[in-house]
Formats: sequence, structure tokens, C-alpha cells
Amino acid sequence: MNDCQNIAVREVLPELVHGALSDVERVRVQEHLDTCDDCAAELAIIRSVLRTTPAVTVNVASIAAAIPPYRRKSNGMRRVYMELAAACLIGAVGISAFALHNSRGAVATTAPAVAASVAGLAIVNTGELSDDGLAELTQDLDNLQAMPSADPESVTPVALEEIAPLGAVGDSQ
Repeated sequence: MNDCQNIAVREVLPELVHGALSDVERVRVQEHLDTCDDCAAELAIIRSVLRTTPAVTVNVASIAAAIPPYRRKSNGMRRVYMELAAACLIGAVGISAFALHNSRGAVATTAPAVAASVAGLAIVNTGELSDDGLAELTQDLDNLQAMPSADPESVTPVALEEIAPLGAVGDSQ
């Protein structure tokens, strides 16, 4: 097609046709075209191709007008999901409380303080505790772990029966 070895000039011929070259570059390419028949012929081919192809026009305004305006999606389901989550949470707490209450049997009481032990949780009226009772309660609090162990123990009916006698707080009267 083109036997000219000046690749730099051959690569900028389309830019010359479109008028995208600087003045210095355009003069350099034009001087080469005056002496090289192969590059002049390739430039003529490029110009004839451009004359035969229709010019494409893009009406940006009509495209922009056809785009619908942005509308934020309605998030009506969010409230439904929040209400459902709240109902599930209330149900889980209620079921857990019922299961804990029924799994422990009777509530243990101590004299003079009233204590209830449900799954390791003690509710004590500390206003009526003696000094010895308060010291015992403080020691029990020190022995509690802040976080449960990583490996939970298996809870079976047999295990619950074994734990039930241990549930009484302060049985030593």
C-alpha cells in the first residue's frame, strides 16, 4: 500500500486531514508530502474516504431531554421490615424469658435477702443484707465472667436436672 519508510509522517496523515496538527508539525508533514508520492497518494485516499462517508451528527439536547428525571425509589417497605424485626425481637425475648422461667423450676429465696436465680442472674434486695451476706455477694460477683465462653455447653433435659439443685443461692442457713 505505502512503501514510504517514514512511519511518523504516515501516522499523522489523518490528523493533517482533520486539521489537528500544530503549525510546525503541519509544515514538516507538508514538506514530506511534496517529496513523497506514496504518502501523497495515501493522503488522497484518506480525503476521498472522508468525502464519501456521511457526517454523523449527534443531537445531544434531544438525547438529554429523552432521559427521564431522577426519582428516588420509595422505601415504603423499610417501615414494614422495621416493624417485623421489632416483633421478632419481642417474640424472641418473650420466648427466652418463658423458657428460662420454666427450666429452673422454683425460685430460691434467702433470708433476710430475697434472691432469684435464673440462668446465673441473681436479683437481690441488698438493703436487707448483712455484712457477711454482702461480702458473699461481692465474692460471687468477682467470680462472674464478663463474657460467656466461646464454646457453649450443650443443654439437654438431663443437664437441666443436674443444674436445678445447684440453683439455690445462699442455702447455708
